[in-house]
Amino acid sequence: MKDEYVHLFVRRPVKRAPIINRGYYARWVALRKLLLQFLKSERHNNDNIQTKKQILSLGAGFDTTYFQLVNEGIAPHLYVEVDFKEVTSKKAALVERYSLLRDKVGPEASISIERGEVLSDHYKLLSADIRDIQKLDSIIGLAHLDPSLPTFIIAECVLIYLDPDSTHAIVGWAAKKFSTAVFFLYEQIHPDDAFGEQMIKNLEGIINYLIIMIVFF
Repeated sequence: MKDEYVHLFVRRPVKRAPIINRGYYARWVALRKLLLQFLKSERHNNDNIQTKKQILSLGAGFDTTYFQLVNEGIAPHLYVEVDFKEVTSKKAALVERYSLLRDKVGPEASISIERGEVLSDHYKLLSADIRDIQKLDSIIGLAHLDPSLPTFIIAECVLIYLDPDSTHAIVGWAAKKFSTAVFFLYEQIHPDDAFGEQMIKNLEGIINYLIIMIVFF
């Protein structure tokens, strides 16, 4: 597992339990295997020109996949990331700050920390609450996504934090909007195995911390 960009998104290294590291590795391998299959598959139009491909990442956070793909020379025609404005503003600030990231989005990129946006020819970072289906519709236009093109949609450990109605609406929206798409969904589903038990302990620790913070303030 190699990531030359992740250090730009973390303040300091954090030591994790070995089983959590294994879980992260399995998650990374699963996504990468399917993503590479999608990117390397060949599909041509009537003029025998290879069809353009695009990736839409919902709840992208500080994911560095786009930068890795550019570095490897296999980035799609368009890569779009969507998340809450609080997240995209921080990510936009980091892209603007570090030339290692800024060079990958291209010299034509427009960066707005205030709006939480990065807009370039082949990469778009946009802010939205993905539970708002109308907002997702507007993202298609803002990002210049073409629903007729092969699209790899990523929801990596995102939908599990939403209510079932919102999850159903998002998956239904994707199915209706994109005629040729792969929906990559990776979620925690076994809370009683060793990895699941450790994840629950971690989440309980975060919840307890937030409760203390709320009481304190």
